[in-house]
Amino acid sequence: MTMNRRNFIAAATAGTLSATVSGAYAVELSALKNPKWNEEADVVVVGFGGAGACAAIEAHDAGAKVLMLEKTAEGGGNTSVSAGGIMIPKNKADAYVYLEKTYDFAKSDKDVELLKIFCDEIVQQRDFLLGLGKDAKMGRYGGAGHKLPHADTIDKYTFFYNGASAGPALFALYKNAVMNQRKIPVFFETAGKRLIVDKGVVIGIEAEGKSGKLLIRAKRAVVLATGGYEYNSEMLKNFSKATEV
Repeated sequence: MTMNRRNFIAAATAGTLSATVSGAYAVELSALKNPKWNEEADVVVVGFGGAGACAAIEAHDAGAKVLMLEKTAEGGGNTSVSAGGIMIPKNKADAYVYLEKTYDFAKSDKDVELLKIFCDEIVQQRDFLLGLGKDAKMGRYGGAGHKLPHADTIDKYTFFYNGASAGPALFALYKNAVMNQRKIPVFFETAGKRLIVDKGVVIGIEAEGKSGKLLIRAKRAVVLATGGYEYNSEMLKNFSKATEV
């Protein structure tokens, strides 16, 4: 099933989100000796960057009890060191045509249904982001990167919040929304290690923190928001097309 923001929330809060996993990154519950859950939440989000923060906010606002894991001492991920650029089209119909042409231009595979969902959701981002903090502001800094049909519908914005700008401002907004406004617990310096599955269905996660190993039960879903593959040399070689990494 393709997940958008709305049906992700519905699935997570209704208990229907599951996955089949195997290998070194998952362990069957039956293989653990005398397992004891240290923590429990409806939704466990692994990775406290921009994607993880948004997932936690949406799940919380839909009524789920949320817990976050972050392996660093502060979080932020790529978001906090980025330019904070956000693409918000003027309308979704023209944006779809433009973005579809970028796939064709690059000779890349595209998921038509997922692209439609992206266009539906991205036009709502201004209201979502500005709704997270009364002092948040956005400023347009550019447009489309390619001269393709309906390029004029694409606007790109950067972010300003609490005296900061760009990526640091965007993550500061997320962090305040997660930790101060919603009081979502974040376990810093705690790395997710293995998903815990019961007959192939994800039911929790094994983590490693400052005090040792933790078993955390996820009653509805585990959301993996641990970033891209820039720290995985094998994946970089396979997908970046670089001769050396």
